[in-house]
Amino acid sequence: MTARISSINNRHFVHSSVPIENESQELAGLLQKIVQNAGALLEVESCSVALFDAIGTALVTLAALQKNGHKPRHTRFKLNEGVAGWVAEHREPLIINDVSLDARFKRLGRNPIGSMMCVPLIESGNFIGTLTASSPGINAFSTRQLQMLTILAEQGVLAITNARHAELAQHQANQLEMLLDLSRGITTRLDADSLYRTILTDIRRLVSCENAIIYKHDSKTQDLYPVAELIQNTSSSIDCEQEECAYSVNTKNIQQEKISLYSTVSATAWAGVHRHPIVRAPAKLTQDENTAPQSSLSLAEMAAPLVSKHVLYGVVALQRQAPFTSEELRIVRNLSNMAAAALENVELFYRVRTDQEQLRTIVASSSDGIAFIGANKCFIEANPAFGRIFGIDPEQVAGMECTELFCCEDEGSQGCCRDLCMVQKALQQDQALSYVELDLSIKGSPRSVGLSITPVSTTHLPLCLIIARDVTAIRDATRMKANFLSMITHELRSPLNAIHGYLDLTLTGIAGDLNEQQREFVQRARASSEHLYALVEDLLLVSRADSGQVRLNREVTSLQEIVANAVEELELMAIDNAITINIAVPDDFPPIYVDAVRMQQVLRNLVSNSLRFTPSGGHVTISASITRDDEVASSAEVTEGKLLKLQVFDTGAGIAHEHQQRIFERFYQAPQASSGRSAGQGLGLAIVKMIVELHGGQVSVESAPGQGSTFTCLLPCLLS
Repeated sequence: MTARISSINNRHFVHSSVPIENESQELAGLLQKIVQNAGALLEVESCSVALFDAIGTALVTLAALQKNGHKPRHTRFKLNEGVAGWVAEHREPLIINDVSLDARFKRLGRNPIGSMMCVPLIESGNFIGTLTASSPGINAFSTRQLQMLTILAEQGVLAITNARHAELAQHQANQLEMLLDLSRGITTRLDADSLYRTILTDIRRLVSCENAIIYKHDSKTQDLYPVAELIQNTSSSIDCEQEECAYSVNTKNIQQEKISLYSTVSATAWAGVHRHPIVRAPAKLTQDENTAPQSSLSLAEMAAPLVSKHVLYGVVALQRQAPFTSEELRIVRNLSNMAAAALENVELFYRVRTDQEQLRTIVASSSDGIAFIGANKCFIEANPAFGRIFGIDPEQVAGMECTELFCCEDEGSQGCCRDLCMVQKALQQDQALSYVELDLSIKGSPRSVGLSITPVSTTHLPLCLIIARDVTAIRDATRMKANFLSMITHELRSPLNAIHGYLDLTLTGIAGDLNEQQREFVQRARASSEHLYALVEDLLLVSRADSGQVRLNREVTSLQEIVANAVEELELMAIDNAITINIAVPDDFPPIYVDAVRMQQVLRNLVSNSLRFTPSGGHVTISASITRDDEVASSAEVTEGKLLKLQVFDTGAGIAHEHQQRIFERFYQAPQASSGRSAGQGLGLAIVKMIVELHGGQVSVESAPGQGSTFTCLLPCLLS
């Protein structure tokens, strides 16, 4: 950055930025009254007032008392030039009795002048001008008249100051009103090109400039690239006498090059990096520089960043031959703040519109049905897939009540809306409802539709998001699988029962005595048939659970008997693997109210699982105790708060923490090191969880790799 660049704070120059010749009519009339009063007071016919110009380098005559009512010629005096120049430099009143003998006198015009009197106009210690009276005679003025002129000058200074303050206030009020008008025009623009045109046009109305460019900030490349420029119209086809018609704004094919944000020679880049406006004075060209007068090197520059909420959106840069003033910088800075806010609105508008278009495209192309329902239970909008699922035009869905589409009011409806409408329930609970499936008749065909209902928080009205999916094919496949599984398991039970019966008869010796080896072989065949029968029972239970046909046959029974039967079935498996099964159930344990067959299945699955993953020489322990847990549901038949705590502990390989929550899922098998034994089908623990929960209890596991596992079942099955 060269030394010609300087940052200007928010301050005002002592002098107005308006040229002195263009002072307001009110001030010109005031100055004319001052010279008239001075002429009448001193009884002279020649009197004038000169004020400093805008840059404070010369005096300009603005009002004069002349014959025939001639207007003043706006004569300029440099400091120490003429009588007024001497008074301006020395700030002292002066009387010249004979101007022909005083070298400070400078003749202007043809009117004869013999003597002169001039006093300075000083306001708060600052020189602002002179008040001069002249006469054609010699020795025409006295010291008393000089005092009178001085008093009149002091009163004139007060009047001039008040007039200028009023003029400045009016000028600022006009600027503020114009800025408000411009802000309305800027903030209502949501199109980027239209906004760029409005910004540059408004800047040109407030600040005279020859070039104006808006640069947009690219946060990825850290560059400023031009998006709009103010150009001068040279076409003769434009028929307009107004100044605005001489310029237009171009937003296409801009010739200006992009600027690196970290350029060290660009005022535009400096303003962007420091987030502060900047002005640069015109460069003074040396004699050996052949730069054209209109070159950017010889132009004054002003750059203001477009920053909103600490985000840089771009920079607006202006150029002209004359230097920019602090007042103009203040105006551009105010306008740039409003422009930055408008650019932020435009960017947010484009972002929201893009997000909406993407969302609508996703919703429209989704294979799942998507719809929105209001608090009045009427559909607001639905995508094409939703209409296809329910066999209706999506446009006709809007305005339809959900009860009509879901057949909630029909006599054969499922009852998911019987107590309270699903939509109202979701809005009241302010959380998503559980997934439900509805069996509907759509165009005469039975269909199954899965629904997910989720409340959506909005700033206006509460809504519910409905996700619908046609699960008819899945339902039919599930039913076919369940029917097939049920048929197979039933068909397998008959031959298995026959095998059990003949093996039991053989073991009784009805077909002849068995030696020890034969008896061992038959017992192993009997154990294998029991394992196969248990597997069939597991498959049958899963099939019934899927079809909702699982029922418990509860009865008062002995826990010791259930444990003994379960261990007996697995005793040979434990002997083969050299594993010890320990039973820690007190002999006086109270009776329980459970489905004995299902509880035996729970214990068999838990012990079988422990035996499968426990190495030779290990232990499996079954224990039972009474505990309390208020979180487990209790029924009227059991003692409130008292629970059966049934545990199966082993010294096996253990289960990693990340698999402990999934081992109760169907067909899930946690990866284990090879133990030389079958890992099963992944149904045992899932069935344990199902049976325990049917009894109103809970099942959990505590385990660590290499430290064994403990499965705990809490059951509210103790009699009161």
